[in-house]
Amino acid sequence: MILRTRAGTKAQVQEGRGTGGRPPSSRKGEVDIRILEAATRLFLRHGFEGTSCDQVAADARAGKASIYARYADKTALLRAVVDASLARLFPDATAQGPDRAPAAQPLQPLQPLQPLRERLHEAGMRVVEAALSPDALALLRLLVAESPRFPDLDLDAAGIRRRIGTQRIAAVLAAGAPDDAAVAARVAPAAARFTELVLAPPLLLALLGEEPGLLAAAAPVRIGAAIDALQASGVLDGLD
Repeated sequence: MILRTRAGTKAQVQEGRGTGGRPPSSRKGEVDIRILEAATRLFLRHGFEGTSCDQVAADARAGKASIYARYADKTALLRAVVDASLARLFPDATAQGPDRAPAAQPLQPLQPLQPLRERLHEAGMRVVEAALSPDALALLRLLVAESPRFPDLDLDAAGIRRRIGTQRIAAVLAAGAPDDAAVAARVAPAAARFTELVLAPPLLLALLGEEPGLLAAAAPVRIGAAIDALQASGVLDGLD
């Protein structure tokens, strides 16, 4: 029964809260999710300057104090949004577990015994398709717009490519490389060069308004040409 009294109303408001009016521990994760989802929506829609913590709190149905209890300031909240979004859209090749949110294009581990060309081609396609998804392009537009303001967030062109593609490609190269320090030292540069060749051009065109579907359809030819170029220059020598 709901009592139509001031005391009853107050009791209803505080129902489900722990000591001191704080949410019980079972609901803290729910609040975290609501805050990140609200901040993501607002940052993508209005940018950093056009979004306030008051707006995030209202959209998340959470108190402003709940935000500052988790994030020191709006910049820290943006960092959390970027990290969470990249983890969701571009999960690490070895990531496992129920706490990992589903990716727009799941990047499952490849079979390490495949020939290097096949592994690179398949991984390259997965990275390109994931990067050209609507959610990924919306995030990348935000990163491009805000990167000059936050140089410490690793949001420049090289940093973006590293986080959305190079790490994945490096894992593919390392899976078939011999256990040799000199060879292992060449994995990261080779992955960076491959990612630059196959990912930078379609991303630039997509951000300028080209149709992502057409760019994804053209990716196999670009990936094949990139592999040919890297093999011809010796960049991939010893990595198979």
